[in-house]
Amino acid sequence: MNRPPTTGDTTTMAAATLPAYHLTEQQVRLLEHIATESTARTIAADPELPWERADVDAAVKELLTVTGTRTAPQLVAWGTAHRIITNTAQPCTVLTAKSRLPRRLHRVLVGWVGGRTAPELAADFDVATTTVRSYGRDLRAWLVVRSQVQASIAAVLSGLVLLSDIDPSWPSEPLHHAVTQGQAA
Repeated sequence: MNRPPTTGDTTTMAAATLPAYHLTEQQVRLLEHIATESTARTIAADPELPWERADVDAAVKELLTVTGTRTAPQLVAWGTAHRIITNTAQPCTVLTAKSRLPRRLHRVLVGWVGGRTAPELAADFDVATTTVRSYGRDLRAWLVVRSQVQASIAAVLSGLVLLSDIDPSWPSEPLHHAVTQGQAA
């Protein structure tokens, strides 16, 4: 994963400028670990990070607060939109083969990148939480990813979700559209 400057430079997005972010190098490194689904033990063993294993959860909670996100899938979607996370940890078919995602699964994906939990999505859909979990399994299989985190990264990179699905104050366009516009400028 490539690391951009942490000064908040988002000049690669001309028309669709996201708010600048101000993460420390350690927070960027932690976000990268979350995107690859590192364990607390792995994060604590990283020589570039100051946290003991018992402190990792608090550092993740602080990162969620700093970024204004609620869940790990939303956090990595946020990081992908800001070009901190630039690829999935494992190959993902949706990044190479564009096919139409079924509406129900798209709604689950939008919920994940928007920070919705399974109980919240169940209430949104008026179904049982177990049904939403089943939808999630179907979605992960469709995307050929193993987790919500990887699905969120793939969704942003492939343009399956809009930037406004991550944060309603952001532009209602997919990331690749925003990046294409920025490169043309």
